[in-house]
Amino acid sequence: MAEERDKLLVAVSGGLDSMTLLYILKKFSSLLKIEIMAAHLDHKIRKNSERDRRFVEKICGQWNVPLEVGVVDVPALWKGSGKTLEEVAREVRYEFLEETAKKFKATKIVLAHHKNDLVETVLHRMIRGTGPLGLACIPPKRGIFIRPFLVFKRDEIEEYAREHGIPFVIDETNYDTKYTRNFIRHKIVPLLKELNPNLEDAVYRLVSITFMLREFVEESVRKFIDENVRYYQDFAVFEEPENTFFFLEVTRWVIKKLFEKTPDYEKLVETLKSKRTELWRDVFIERSFGYVAVGKTLFKDTYKIELENGVFEIQGFKIKVELPSEKVTLWFRNRRRGDRIIINGTQKKVKDLFIEKRVPTFYRDRVPLIVDKKDEVLWIPGIGSSDLFPKDLKVKLLEAPVGYVKGGTSFEQI
Repeated sequence: MAEERDKLLVAVSGGLDSMTLLYILKKFSSLLKIEIMAAHLDHKIRKNSERDRRFVEKICGQWNVPLEVGVVDVPALWKGSGKTLEEVAREVRYEFLEETAKKFKATKIVLAHHKNDLVETVLHRMIRGTGPLGLACIPPKRGIFIRPFLVFKRDEIEEYAREHGIPFVIDETNYDTKYTRNFIRHKIVPLLKELNPNLEDAVYRLVSITFMLREFVEESVRKFIDENVRYYQDFAVFEEPENTFFFLEVTRWVIKKLFEKTPDYEKLVETLKSKRTELWRDVFIERSFGYVAVGKTLFKDTYKIELENGVFEIQGFKIKVELPSEKVTLWFRNRRRGDRIIINGTQKKVKDLFIEKRVPTFYRDRVPLIVDKKDEVLWIPGIGSSDLFPKDLKVKLLEAPVGYVKGGTSFEQI
C-alpha cells in the first residue's frame, strides 16, 4: 500500500486502533523508507474531546511525529442538517484529512479500520436496506486512502497493543448504544458470533467477493452507458435492459451523472412497478415501449416556429425543409389536446397514432408537428402526412431521438 518516499498522513483519534497504527508505522518508517505525520480532529462532540487532543499532542511530541490538529464544532453543524450526527462527523473528518494531506503534500492518508469495522458497516448497511453492491464497503485502498489494518481483527490489535504497552485513551461514547453502530457492536455482533465465532473472517470474504462483483458490474454498466445512452437537453434515454438488476444499476449511474446524487435503492425498485416514478421535484424515471427516460421527462412548454428553407433542430429532431415556390405559411409546433390528422380520407387522433406507432410517452409532447394557418396538423415526423399536405412542400426527417418510432414508416419520407 505504501511505496518508498511516500509521505503518510495517519488519522489519529487517540483510541487504541489509531494509536497502534501510528506506533507501527513509526516503528517501521525507516525500514519502509517512508515519512509519517499525524492528523487529529477535535470534533467537540464529547466533553472529553479536548482531553483526547492533548493526549495525542503529548504522544506525538514524545514519538517525534509531526501533528496537525483541527477543531470543528460538529454538533453545531449537525443541527438542522437533516443528517445523523455520525454522518456529519464523518464528512467533516474526511474533509479535514484531505485538506491536511494537500497542505503538507502527503501522498497517502492512512486509516485504522479493521475487520470488526467491516462487520459493523455491513450490518449497518443491511439494516438500512442497501442493494447487494452496497456490501462492497471500506475498501483496502481508495484513491489516496489506505487501510493496512483491514486484514486484522480488533482482538489481534488489542493483543499487540498490550504486548508493546501502547498508550491510548478510551472513548466513553463507544459504549453508548443509543448510537446505531454501538448498538450493532455490543448487541448484535456478539449474538452472531455465537453462531459463527469466525464472523469477521466470513464477512471479510463476503465483502472481498462483492468488490469483485461490483467491479464486473460497473465495467459492464459503463460500457452499456457509453454505447447506448443518449443525452438530450434535460434528460437521458436508453433501451431498457432485459435484466432487472442491470436496469436498476444503469438507471442509478445515469441519475448520478445527471444530478450528482442517487436515490435510495428502494426508490429505484419502485420504478419496476410503475411506468413513471418521481424521484425528486420534476425528476422522473419513465418507462415506455421498451425505452427508459431519466430526468425532467415531462415537457411542460409550448413552442411554435415558422417554417423556412433549411434544417431545423427541435427537441432532438433534425428536419430538412424545402418550401414551395408559391408563398405558404406553415409552422412547427408541439402537440395540443384534441389534435387530429386526415390520412387517406380518415381523420385520426394524433394521440392514437402515437400509441399505434409505439412512440414513448416522454417524446409525445416534444414532437414537432407541421400545422397550417387553420392549425390543422399536416405532418407528423416518422409517422405520416395529411391529405392536405402541400404537394410542392418537401420535408425530410434526418434524425429523431433514440427509440422515437418502433415499427413506423421510414424517415426517408417527403
